[in-house]
Parts: sequence; C-alpha cells; structure tokens
Amino acid sequence: MTHNMTVTIEDELWEEMKKHPDVRWSQVMKTAAKEKLRVLFILEKLAKKTKLTEKEIESFAVRLGKKITDRR
Repeated sequence: MTHNMTVTIEDELWEEMKKHPDVRWSQVMKTAAKEKLRVLFILEKLAKKTKLTEKEIESFAVRLGKKITDRR
C-alpha cells in the first residue's frame, strides 16, 4: 500500500528546485525519509542499551547525521 503526503516548501527552495526539472523530487524526499528512519532506528537501539542522557543521544544524532551527509 502506498500513501501520499503533501510537503510545503519555501518559495526560494521551490524556485531552485524548478531549475532542475530532470530531478524526481518525490524520490529525493522518499530517500531522505528512509535515511532519517534508518538513523532513528539505530538511535532507538542505542538508547535501549546506553546510560546516555536524552540530550547526549540527541547530540550524537546530530553528529551522526552530519557524518552521513558528508559521505555523500
């Protein structure tokens, strides 16, 4: 089963996206959502096994997200 979702974006971003009609933006959004869910899954597993505070886990999540982004 599939579901539709509406995303609201700022005008400036929309104008930049329109410059690239060859890009399947829905696929870009889907890929980003899958990646975010993957990171959240990892963090949930870590949270169950750690004595870190929620703030420390959030800080780790930010650093992990940046490292993943930098690899691309």
